[in-house]
Amino acid sequence: MTPVRETREEFEIMLNPTGPVLIGVTGEQPEDVPEQGIAFAKAFGRDAVFAWVDTTQYTSGFMSDGTVAFSTFDPDPASDSRPDVAWLEERAREAVGSSGVQWTTRVGAGQPAAVLGAIADESDASMIVVGTREPGFIAGLQEFLGGSVAAHLAHTQSRPVIVIPLLPVSKGGRVPWEPEA
Repeated sequence: MTPVRETREEFEIMLNPTGPVLIGVTGEQPEDVPEQGIAFAKAFGRDAVFAWVDTTQYTSGFMSDGTVAFSTFDPDPASDSRPDVAWLEERAREAVGSSGVQWTTRVGAGQPAAVLGAIADESDASMIVVGTREPGFIAGLQEFLGGSVAAHLAHTQSRPVIVIPLLPVSKGGRVPWEPEA
């Protein structure tokens, strides 16, 4: 049985003393996830890495200069397969605000939990911050087919995974996995 850590010092031993906070973001999620990620980064004196995973593409290799090559699942080869990620920089800038937290952005492609895990390993992240799934049929279908990103991370990471509730259910309310009455 793992002993309970009762002091901040004991808890900090579990964390990488210098690793950044990895914040998984999507274009549609509320600001709560990036803002809470920055709050954790500031509280622990860490930098932040904002990461977005394009699920319409996959990593196909590496260029000679070290940049990642992506391929698209889109059967139309004439379409532009490079996503516009200017929104990610803007989202990071807004979340950081005047907090003083240093930040960078990363873009990956493929299965979100696997890619976020790889980015966490590469950046030696101290923790990963993600949000719960968003409500709705499409999000539910995606979770059914691919599973919960937060659950995958929680079961595959040795570092802490912090899950920010996007739409908390009130006490006695129906949680997303319960059938409607």
